[in-house]
Amino acid sequence: MKFVIRAGGVGTRLWPYSRARKPKQFHCMAGEQTMLQDAVARIGSIAAPADVYVSTGHSLRSLVSEQVPALPPEQLIVEPALRNTGPAIGLECALLEARQPGCTVASLGSDHYIGRPEEFCRLLQVADQALTDRPDYLFTLGVKPTRAETGYGYIRRGSVLAEVSETPVYEVAEFTEKPGAQQAAEYVASGHYLWNSNMFVWKAATVLELFARFEPEMHAGLQRIQAAVGTPEEEAVIAREYPRLKPISIDHALVERASKVATLEADIDWGDIGSWAALTDVLPTDDAGNLLSGEVVALDAVRSTVYGQADKVVLLLGVEDLVVVDTEDALLVCAKGAAQQVKDAVDHLKEKQGYEKYL
Repeated sequence: MKFVIRAGGVGTRLWPYSRARKPKQFHCMAGEQTMLQDAVARIGSIAAPADVYVSTGHSLRSLVSEQVPALPPEQLIVEPALRNTGPAIGLECALLEARQPGCTVASLGSDHYIGRPEEFCRLLQVADQALTDRPDYLFTLGVKPTRAETGYGYIRRGSVLAEVSETPVYEVAEFTEKPGAQQAAEYVASGHYLWNSNMFVWKAATVLELFARFEPEMHAGLQRIQAAVGTPEEEAVIAREYPRLKPISIDHALVERASKVATLEADIDWGDIGSWAALTDVLPTDDAGNLLSGEVVALDAVRSTVYGQADKVVLLLGVEDLVVVDTEDALLVCAKGAAQQVKDAVDHLKEKQGYEKYL
């Protein structure tokens, strides 16, 4: 099995820490190592160094090399442009299938917290075993929900497809994108739904076949890339073809449209560090529910998240459900319930002349 850690996202919901020149996966958001370093380390017990790849954008390749110095250059998959997870996964499958025909790929994120890495690795191996009898299936890890979260996608479990290493593998009955609060509560109460972690195990060839079926224009570009692998033209062909690929998520491109999709229920203490509000899922808070980092004094403050600087005090007084993030050149203050909208606010900054340096 080949392991690809996707590290090309910008993570604008964690602005102003996460920026285009240094996105969130290159920060220490939930420990002493960066999230990328954690992602590499957690698969160390089952992945040989030669089987670990990192996929990232052209402008971030030096950060990857700096933070994962043991990664050989040939195991760094460079995306010439930001085109979402569909093209990114298409590229990794085209390259790996050309180099290792018939290979299995575990396509993993770099911005997740996983408190039970041993169980995570075990489930990846279970999925790998399940592919032996069902190579035409897409396997996803569905996380057992702990609350009615509206910021995640959901997977509805179907019937048991198989039992592998005493672990049930379920057919996927339905995907739902970020439901409303009432619907999310009903999902969790039913016991039939899992959070969609966007972590997958599949055959590279199967993914490419699905691109041919559902996104034929993208598949044609991926075929041209695959044909150039190992030739002197490889880099030039990727640079030409990849930016032309349709920007689309892998869920919308393939996973939600495929008929053979299975899920494993993952009880792995998982958190998607996708917004400032989500940090309280994975980091300890004080008795009032505050998450405070830096020189912070909280008086009569509850359920607030503050990331400050070492040489500047932040005083919280009489506030609740607030997010405050202070960096050298930018300050974010927002209601905790609006944390998912930080991306929209950053998009607004992109439209204002002279604000490029803050992005």
